Amino acid sequence: MYIPHLIYCGFSVLQTMVRYTTAIRGISMNTERFTFTGSGNAKLSAAIWMPDGQPKAILQIAHGMTEHIGRYDKLAETLTAQGVVVAGFDLRGHGRNSGDAHIASFGEGGWEKALEDIHLFFAELEKRWPGVPHFMLGFSLGSFLLREYLGQYDDKVTGAIILGTGHQPGLVLSIMCAIVKSQIKKSGFDGTTPLVQKLSFETYNQKFEPNRTASDWLCADEAQLDLYIKDELCREHISSGLFWELLSAMKRTGAKDAYQSWRKDMPVLLISGQEDPVGDSGKGVQRVDAAMRKAGMNNVQMKLFSGARHDLLHEEVSGSAEEARKLMVEWMNKNV
Repeated sequence: MYIPHLIYCGFSVLQTMVRYTTAIRGISMNTERFTFTGSGNAKLSAAIWMPDGQPKAILQIAHGMTEHIGRYDKLAETLTAQGVVVAGFDLRGHGRNSGDAHIASFGEGGWEKALEDIHLFFAELEKRWPGVPHFMLGFSLGSFLLREYLGQYDDKVTGAIILGTGHQPGLVLSIMCAIVKSQIKKSGFDGTTPLVQKLSFETYNQKFEPNRTASDWLCADEAQLDLYIKDELCREHISSGLFWELLSAMKRTGAKDAYQSWRKDMPVLLISGQEDPVGDSGKGVQRVDAAMRKAGMNNVQMKLFSGARHDLLHEEVSGSAEEARKLMVEWMNKNV
C-alpha cells in the first residue's frame, strides 16, 4: 500500500518531492523520492529507502551504465528488512536526469563532477545519520567511479561492495582511448557513433551468440532482461565522451599503484557473475582481488556466481540474485 505525503527532508542540498510507505510481505519500507543538488548545481533524481526506527547501517549506491537507481528496489527491500538505509541517485545523463535523450552521457568534464556528486551525497547522508556505519556499492560504471572515489575518501567509508567490475591491460585501454577520442571529434562529447557502440556493448554480446537481443550479455534471466529493455528510464546508447572517460578511469584504477593509498583494513566485497564479459568471465575480477591483496589489503572477499552474467542483481531465475543479496547482508553484518 502506498501512502504519499509531502515532507521536508532536512538536507541542505536535498529537495524532497514525496515520501511513501510500502508494505511487502510484512516488511515496512519507507521510500523518499527527491531532487538532489549535485556539483555545479546539477539537479539529480534520487531515492532513499529506510527501515522503521534507527538504522544500523547505510548503503550508498552508484549504479551502472545506462540504468537508474530505481532498479535497486529489490535490494532495498532485502536490506531495509535488516535495518539498513539504502540510498542513491541517478547519475548525470541517466534515468530521470536525461529527459528524452536516448544516449547516456555525463557531459564534458562530467567524470570529476560525478565523483563530486557522490561525495556531496555521502556528506549529506552522514549529516542525516551521524555515526551510522556507511557502506558503499558500485556496479559496473559505478564500480569504477567507486574505485576512484575510494582512492580519495576511503578513510570515511566503512566498507565497499564492488559489483560487476573488471581489469584490462593498460596498453589495450590506451589504444581504445585513442580510438574513442577520435570518435568524439565526429560525434561531439555527448553524441555517439556506430564504432563506439560496437566497441562498447556490441563486443560484449558476441560471447552469447546467437543473440536473442542486443543486450544478452547483461542477464541470463530473459524476463528480467526484457523488463530492462522496456524500461524507458534505461538509456539505449552510451556517448563517445562517457565511453572515453570510462576507459580512462579503467586505466587509472588498473594501475600498479592504484590501491597503495587505500586503507589496508577496509572491508571490500568483490562480487560478479562468472559469465560477465566486463570482468572477463571472472579473470578480471580475480586480477582486481590479487592487486588489492598485493597492496596489503587484509579484508578482501571475492565471490563469482556460476552462470550469472553482468547484471547479477537481476539474475532471479537461477537464484544468483537472491544469493548475492544474502551475501551482502552477511558481509555487512560481519563488518558493521
